[in-house]
Amino acid sequence: MQNINMKTGVDGITFCSWNVKGINEPIKRGKILAHLNRLKTDLIFLQETHLKKDAQYRLTLKWISKVYHSSFTQNSKRVAILILKSIAFKHTSIIEDIEGIYLIITGELYSKKVVLMNVYGPN
Repeated sequence: MQNINMKTGVDGITFCSWNVKGINEPIKRGKILAHLNRLKTDLIFLQETHLKKDAQYRLTLKWISKVYHSSFTQNSKRVAILILKSIAFKHTSIIEDIEGIYLIITGELYSKKVVLMNVYGPN
């Protein structure tokens, strides 16, 4: 798998950012999600999901507790933030771009206030 950026943050929480270039196709989506599961990443930031708002349920798996996905009327762009079940996160607000380019979530991660932001920067 290519173009995966992983970082370990405060308190050992791992972050992963990946431009998946579309995950509508079931086989590709399955491979990507299986790979992410093997990485054991706590917070996953996906760009260019190309999923429609009503299809975000396809990112919900038994090891993922929360899926935040930007909405847009066209089948392009879109970003998502996935949070594993083992992570204590409670969101307080969600801000999303009307074109699906960014998603900002404020909340508490293990009782610490945080801002999670996922931005797709097209060329």
